Amino acid sequence: MKLLEKIKNSKSNKKKTRFILSLIGSILYYTIYIIFIGIGNFSVYITSYFHHNNISIDMQYSNLIMPIIMLCNSLSTPLSGYFVNKLGIHLTLILSFVLVELDVFLFINQMNKFLSIFLIALIGINSGLGTPIPMTNLVFYYPQKKGTIGSSIGALLMIIGIVTNVIGEKVINPEKYILEKGEIFYPLIISKNYLKYFKYALIINPFLFVLSLLLIKKYDHELDQELLKENENTNNEIEVTKNTNIKIKKNKNYLKNIKSALLNIRIWRLISITCLSSFVSFFSKNTFRVYGALCSFNGTVMQYNQLIIGFSHIMASPIWGYIVDNYKYKTLMKILCSCFILEALLFSIFIKNNIIYILCIIFGSLLDGGQINLSKANLINVYGLEYILEISGIFGIFIKFFDNLNSLISFIISKYYHTGEELQFAYRFVYISGIVISILGFYLTCYEKEDKYIYPYPIKEDEDLNIINKDFIEMKRRESKKNLKEFELELESNSSDITVDSA
Repeated sequence: MKLLEKIKNSKSNKKKTRFILSLIGSILYYTIYIIFIGIGNFSVYITSYFHHNNISIDMQYSNLIMPIIMLCNSLSTPLSGYFVNKLGIHLTLILSFVLVELDVFLFINQMNKFLSIFLIALIGINSGLGTPIPMTNLVFYYPQKKGTIGSSIGALLMIIGIVTNVIGEKVINPEKYILEKGEIFYPLIISKNYLKYFKYALIINPFLFVLSLLLIKKYDHELDQELLKENENTNNEIEVTKNTNIKIKKNKNYLKNIKSALLNIRIWRLISITCLSSFVSFFSKNTFRVYGALCSFNGTVMQYNQLIIGFSHIMASPIWGYIVDNYKYKTLMKILCSCFILEALLFSIFIKNNIIYILCIIFGSLLDGGQINLSKANLINVYGLEYILEISGIFGIFIKFFDNLNSLISFIISKYYHTGEELQFAYRFVYISGIVISILGFYLTCYEKEDKYIYPYPIKEDEDLNIINKDFIEMKRRESKKNLKEFELELESNSSDITVDSA
């Protein structure tokens, strides 16, 4: 009861309380998202189920499911800013959730390969409308701690991902069945259990969503006088006195500024650095589930691999948060690029050693965690919070497009190399090529600077702001006239008193 009362009266709460409530709500919302994208995590069972129902499909299609979801998610992310401006945070989150819930329901109730791909794309697009909103809202509360906030939430979501992945594996493959040599699909009795998992999800997720919606509180600077003072000299805010109800509307040049940022070479250099440096890490993670199954990795290792990766990531996340907040992007990116080159080298040498292969994936995941936090923090530093939804959305589109290119490479390879031993031969050449690609990413990092991007259309040119300034100046002028008149009257009164005393 006390919690519900706090949620209801949150407008009167301090910024810290509203931030904590929003943090809890955001974690619950992202839990729903993680459960839904389990379609990608359990793709090997989905393709196996389709195969046993006389659908012509290859296990390698599993490598495409998650990248398609993530690419489509990124494609719709820039639109989230538009929907937030039109509908508000909560209505946008409701729209995203309802559409994804419907998509998943349709997915598990059909048996068509092409319709499945279409629905997978819809899941990505509709989830992308809501996924960037909770995190961006949290960063608005404490923008100076963006690295810490990002890494902390990343660690918490990793824990949730571990838990949901283990639960899913327990529901779908409780006996930890391992594919035997020459076997390329899981038995029907196992693969059909993925339907059970998502039926549970469709029932549980609405309750999680309602609770998250109650907890997430849109950041409102008018409730935080402290933040108003900190930002009184910025272009995005104006000091508001107690006697006025002035609010600033968005800059009319908003889209022009976004366009100018996208036409500038800098954003494309940042995208290229991220894509090229982490090429091998993307490829190894995207292909591991199928590669591990075909190479007969230990069943326990396959089920708990995410657990090991997750806890390693969790231990490193606070360190990454501190590092990102306190050190320069260029220096850190050079270090990460060097580590990615080392990862590619280890993969190419020890491709046939399953233990070292898994250790390399764990190592790459730790590097990915640092790169994700570093890239997000750098985008905020360079382009500012006002434009971050759109800019980061465009950034994410090309990262996921490159991610899909990795999956496409693995899919093409699978047409010529089928068994685990054949894949090892082909993947070694991919990892050797990855060394060269990562070196190119390091080279581009040398040209990156630390300064902020200067938008050509400042908000001060906004007509709404000019009107506000005129009204504010006029109000002050009237106050000055009133004060001057009172002063003259007082002076006249004092003069008459002096005359009387003289007489």
